Amino acid sequence: MNKFEAIQEKLIQVFSDKFETIAQIETNPNSEIYIVDYQGQSYILVDIQLSHSQCSIIQNNHEKTIEFNQEKIFNIINAQQLGFIPIDGKTGLLGFGDSHCDFIFFDNQDFCFVEFKVNATSERKVDKNRIKAIEQLENTINFFDQKLERDYQKLNLEAYVCTPDSYPKDNPSWKKLAQDFLEKNGLDLFETREKICQQVAEE
Repeated sequence: MNKFEAIQEKLIQVFSDKFETIAQIETNPNSEIYIVDYQGQSYILVDIQLSHSQCSIIQNNHEKTIEFNQEKIFNIINAQQLGFIPIDGKTGLLGFGDSHCDFIFFDNQDFCFVEFKVNATSERKVDKNRIKAIEQLENTINFFDQKLERDYQKLNLEAYVCTPDSYPKDNPSWKKLAQDFLEKNGLDLFETREKICQQVAEE
């Protein structure tokens, strides 16, 4: 049993039928997987039509066409296996209510927490939105730490804040937030809309 299968089994034990109903498992080696934020819910894109600036999601068991906006999409590259779990939203694992991040995903190397903050464009709100995103990530990390008893089957933990291109990246303010996050939570925090997965040998 590899790490991917081990964490999947652990999540099924903890969340039972809810995990199997909500989680999506992708097994397309070397493919790119796109996740979109749409009406407060995260979805894996099933089709992209760049010529028409459109993409499609599966909502309520039906394919729905929505506007394609690169700044509202998280791109996962080079995943050999991927588990995707929407956290927030009507059909998310934790639903609406408490402040949690938008989704998590895992492969055979990493277990990642992701929060979209893509709708705010005012520069004066940059730090405020980053701090809010970090709070949502920390709430979700604490929840999973308790549920999994901090046992992530030896996967590396990471957190992501997805922001528009207009946000100044890697500036002193962000570096301070990321360093404080690492010291407090024990995992790296990134501000990006892309994750390049590492190729690892099967165990």
